Amino acid sequence: MGRPSNIVVVTEDYQKLAESFYQYQKRLGYVENSYKARFNYLNEFLQWLEQQGILDITQIQAPEINRYYQYISSRPSKKDGGALSQKTTHSHMRIIRDLFEMLLRNGQIPINPTSTLNFPYPKISEERTVLDQDEIKQLYQATETAQEQAILSLAYGCGLRVGELVKCNVEDIRLREKILIVPQGKGNKRRVVPMSSGVAKDLANYYYNERDELTKGRDFKPNQNAFMLHSRGGRMQKDTYNQHLKALIERTGNLELREKQITIHSLRHSIATHLLEQGIAVEQVRMFLGHSQLETTQIYTHISQKQLEDLIT
Repeated sequence: MGRPSNIVVVTEDYQKLAESFYQYQKRLGYVENSYKARFNYLNEFLQWLEQQGILDITQIQAPEINRYYQYISSRPSKKDGGALSQKTTHSHMRIIRDLFEMLLRNGQIPINPTSTLNFPYPKISEERTVLDQDEIKQLYQATETAQEQAILSLAYGCGLRVGELVKCNVEDIRLREKILIVPQGKGNKRRVVPMSSGVAKDLANYYYNERDELTKGRDFKPNQNAFMLHSRGGRMQKDTYNQHLKALIERTGNLELREKQITIHSLRHSIATHLLEQGIAVEQVRMFLGHSQLETTQIYTHISQKQLEDLIT
């Protein structure tokens, strides 16, 4: 199996390392179309090591990685000759962090040399709208159907991205276990999301008492896989989710809430903020939201159901 890279690595040990990393990325669940960029980043690093005369990956320490960071931050873009964006530079360094994490897990190094280094993450220019807990409560109180409650519980209670909401299938909801499987989140990474008892109750109420009623008496057959259906029986899409949310906001009668730029994704930002306000560790919240890598053989959830019970009743 050839490595999907345009950058040639000469030494046999580094070629084998790149192949091992390829397999490691597959186990993490990355899709094929993401391999090329990631491998170009990896192989550029390995080629730089060769040029520096550094041929044993296990002997590399933080100073060498910092030198590479200075190099990658200052080299011109191969596309237009301009400076690399902060986002691209960060992506280069994240691959290196992942590489040493693989070596650490394989027992080839005693410590990840990137663990003490800080590579600035690109600043997000757009302001994220966050609702406070009282505003979230008002939205729940404004619901008139089990479906509306279920929408809030998926978007806020489970912190799903809008794309994950759209793709959510019946088989992904494990009510007995109080977990939700996201088979293909951002970057096509799989994760498990815990549910509070309240969220599980909302989803069960919609599924058992209202989902089939949405299409009863109509001439068409509903989508059998999609968990959330629109009124014509098909899979609910992003615009419809936002329409439901807009209707809830109007029903609250809260003028300040109406003036905010609120979308379904705002509910995800809100649950993240509220969990952090409760004192839950940043790493736990990152795992809950799917910001961290999860190996397919070791999927588990770091936000406990008890912690969610304290927030979502």
